[in-house]
Amino acid sequence: MTKTFRKLLIAGLALAAPASVSSAKENDEGQNENHIIVGIGVLDRHTPFNSASTQTSPIPFVSIRQGAYYFEAAETGLHFDKDLAGIKPSLALFVAARSPQGRDREKLSVDAGARISLDTKWGRLSGEFRHDVTDKFNGAEIIARYSYPVSVGRFSITPSVQASWLDRKAANYMYGVTTAQRARMIRKERRVILPVAPITDEALNLGGDLSMTFQLDERLMLFAVVGGTYLDKSIQRSAAIEQKWEAQSGLGVTYKF
Repeated sequence: MTKTFRKLLIAGLALAAPASVSSAKENDEGQNENHIIVGIGVLDRHTPFNSASTQTSPIPFVSIRQGAYYFEAAETGLHFDKDLAGIKPSLALFVAARSPQGRDREKLSVDAGARISLDTKWGRLSGEFRHDVTDKFNGAEIIARYSYPVSVGRFSITPSVQASWLDRKAANYMYGVTTAQRARMIRKERRVILPVAPITDEALNLGGDLSMTFQLDERLMLFAVVGGTYLDKSIQRSAAIEQKWEAQSGLGVTYKF
């Protein structure tokens, strides 16, 4: 994997996390049909680390759906759903790439997990469990999420709230600073050198996001996403953490074949 491709993938992971393009389109009428969608956008991230500047990156986007199989952003797997008198339960079995935010903290691992969702006229409720399968940190995360879509003509907006519980290993992987990462900052003569700061407890992060889409025609769609996460006190206590929150926003366009 080349360094450029790795950076693009890591940038794309941030969009895929709390407020992805899939979230922006998750309740579109034709989303369950077989499709191939490609897109490009710009992602702006604000990390919670001491004196960390806002990071802006171009991001590619690909979504493929063929029967039960799907590939979207940095996640792929099998998705099954059933319509029961207007209530649609679904199950997704997936593998997904994961990467922490923050300059010189770029790492890449893969999670395997399962997501159970329930779509009703009152919105979508989902619960998700995922665990590292690459032996990078051997931690787990549980995510509960609720979203409610509103559509007016070709415009749709979906506000969402989310709670994410990370065990100690996952919290340390996502927000801890290792000796090797600090050495990399020193070697690259960064303006700010973060201290070695492991996270020693589990964490419960609370967040929300807002995704918007505008259908230009049958194939072209504009999307925008903004989101923020309030970090657990176990993370805030770290000497490397300056903000109690992290945030991101994205803007782009997709084309459906």
